Amino acid sequence: MRLARVEPNANAFTLSFDQDLLSEIQEAYLNYVVPGLAAPEHAAIFEGGKQRSGEFGEGDHQYFYTSYGEDPLFWVSNNNQATYDQFKRFFLGLGIVDEVKNLVDFDNDLQFYCGFFVVGDRAPNSSWHMDYAPDANAYTFIAPLFEPHPGHGNLLYKDQNDGTQIYNYKLGEGVIFGDHFHHSTQPYEQTDRPRVMLSFTVGTDKLEHWEALKQTIGGQSKFAYLPCGHQMGTCNCLEALGEKGSVDAPEFWDNTVPRNAPCPCGSGKRYKQCHGKL
Repeated sequence: MRLARVEPNANAFTLSFDQDLLSEIQEAYLNYVVPGLAAPEHAAIFEGGKQRSGEFGEGDHQYFYTSYGEDPLFWVSNNNQATYDQFKRFFLGLGIVDEVKNLVDFDNDLQFYCGFFVVGDRAPNSSWHMDYAPDANAYTFIAPLFEPHPGHGNLLYKDQNDGTQIYNYKLGEGVIFGDHFHHSTQPYEQTDRPRVMLSFTVGTDKLEHWEALKQTIGGQSKFAYLPCGHQMGTCNCLEALGEKGSVDAPEFWDNTVPRNAPCPCGSGKRYKQCHGKL
């Protein structure tokens, strides 16, 4: 087992990994994200005080950023296929697919939703929350991208007795957590460099869990993959899902859609190459 619970009954696990896995993403961050955030048009983003979002990039390295409310804390997410694939390669390199499968309800395989950097200039206050609604069947991974600064905030979380515990971030170790995990960034003052975390979301391939998933996955990135396996905004799967048991739902298409016909989800592929893939 690679995953170890942070404590009994917690839906959160630690994972140690080879630091060399970080190299590709560290390089992308230094070469493209740092200059992007430092561009004159983004000069005010770490001032806080208002919700901010925008895009930047060069060539295949395209990113979208959005702030956590009015705090100087940003999700810098993949904004095209190339950057998405880069985060996904890191996830696959961790070698935890089978263990995560044991934690979620899925049909065929896990779905990698999106990857992002969490970049924070400071955290004036704690912000307790849970990433997912109950039974979302998805997990968030987070780990420091570089050696943690001693002045940066760690991870606060609630134990089974509602006491506050601290997990100290370490380079080469991450935390992966799902629903019912109540947590917050530990408040910290501004330092000489921002805190940079590597993060991604992964989970079920079953659209029936979308109601529980959408509040998280639906707003993290402009470029993400849905449980159905299609890029968000490129299919009609959510509309076709309908009410449970509806003949318009994907689980009923096997008996009604010819294999060479266009897939009803709207992806533009033949059914046999999409939802009817064997």
